[in-house]
Amino acid sequence: MTVSGNDAESLAGYEVVVYSFGLGLYRLWSAEAAAARLYCALLSFRSAGADPPDWEGHPYRDALENLAKIPYSSYDAAGYVTNVSHLVYATTLFDTFLTETTLFLFLLHPKSIGQNQQVTLQTVITSSSLNGLITQAAIKRTRELSYLSFQARLDFLGESFGLRFKLDANTIEAVKRYTLLRNSSVHDQGVFDIRLDEVGKIVWQQKACTLHPTPVSGEDVQRAIEVYSEVFQIVANEVFARVLKRLPHPAVSGFLQRRGSRDSGG
Repeated sequence: MTVSGNDAESLAGYEVVVYSFGLGLYRLWSAEAAAARLYCALLSFRSAGADPPDWEGHPYRDALENLAKIPYSSYDAAGYVTNVSHLVYATTLFDTFLTETTLFLFLLHPKSIGQNQQVTLQTVITSSSLNGLITQAAIKRTRELSYLSFQARLDFLGESFGLRFKLDANTIEAVKRYTLLRNSSVHDQGVFDIRLDEVGKIVWQQKACTLHPTPVSGEDVQRAIEVYSEVFQIVANEVFARVLKRLPHPAVSGFLQRRGSRDSGG
């Protein structure tokens, strides 16, 4: 497959897709670090057993008093919602990366959008150029594909653009698992099942924990980030190598290397 248009511009176009994912990943790591420090501060405060009278004249009295007002139940709730939020955000980052990669490849090779794609008359009237129409058709087709599973979208990219994604069974299963966990977290935080019984009476039955309806642990979040980052690297490397005919951009592995350094205390 050859690159159409200006090679330098095409290369830069995909670099911003990679950069966008990297920025989001860095933002997520920063949020994780901030949350961890806040929870550590609260736990340290609780274990110290300080009494309010001892804080008289303390330079951080206001902060200490606010920590004292946080009951364990709120700390537990904050931890649960934080884990759910981080999982949702990590999955959204990966979702966005696949979407932007697909759109980029469509714009690079417009014929891959398909001959049966249609645009509305309004789009034709308001578009200022043929390129504008192509862009709208590419966006429409990309949006249609975004409703498919991640695996189906990867399969589409492989079949349409000759990309070869070497994903092992464990990685594929992990992507599926954390995608389903994300969907459950977003669409079902209910604690009870409500239904009609045999005589038509509305009855209910508890189906989940009242504190953690969708069990999402910190380990789940970390593993999801690792899996999404791994697939991101594989997809990006394939686009650079097979479509753009370039060596992988340093940013592709750079963010992952920083992650490893961060986890090891570097």
